[in-house]
Amino acid sequence: MLLTFMTLSGVSPRPAHAQDKDKDEAKEQRRRARFHWDADKKGLYMSVSFTDIVDDEIQKKLKRGLPTTIVFTGTIYRPGVKEPISTTVQTCKITWHVWKEAYRVEITQPGSRQRRWVAALSGVLRRCGKARSLLVADRSQASPGQAVYAVTKVQVNPVSDEVLKQLKRWVSRPSGTGTAAPGDALFSTFTGLFLQRIGKAEKELNFSTPA
Repeated sequence: MLLTFMTLSGVSPRPAHAQDKDKDEAKEQRRRARFHWDADKKGLYMSVSFTDIVDDEIQKKLKRGLPTTIVFTGTIYRPGVKEPISTTVQTCKITWHVWKEAYRVEITQPGSRQRRWVAALSGVLRRCGKARSLLVADRSQASPGQAVYAVTKVQVNPVSDEVLKQLKRWVSRPSGTGTAAPGDALFSTFTGLFLQRIGKAEKELNFSTPA
């Protein structure tokens, strides 16, 4: 099962009007995403591209070998329902290794972590500029055939290292240890984290997907 929420010390939910504002801003930019269920219909997954987050300035920094982290967060909704049903996150850490003359790419998603060596910047963009088969909900939160959409935020190098550590710990925990549903105390806390600005970043992109 997808772990959707965590307690984050020092982070409190934003007021409802602030959450609504962020949601409206994301809806101003729409892009298509692919939602699909796994073979057992136990998990709902999303694939979406956001390679435009890596502009010329970010590419120059990567070419100079500067460490870079791209954080993608998504809040999942049902059409016509104000409260979200789940949240998800992907982090991609990019590090240039001089001796290997290659980028070390570490992608962390709920329940999984992948490490790859990539020689070219184009390969980095293919891996870190997309979310591929990212777990966004389980059967307790959505049903096969049910329409959903995502309100998302992508950030390059968020300032808060502590938040990055918390996100990394959360997505690295094993699946099947429980979920939180609306009404749970964790729900508002974690939704507040995803809808608020995680922290100042070098670049930020907000968009939503069609239902």
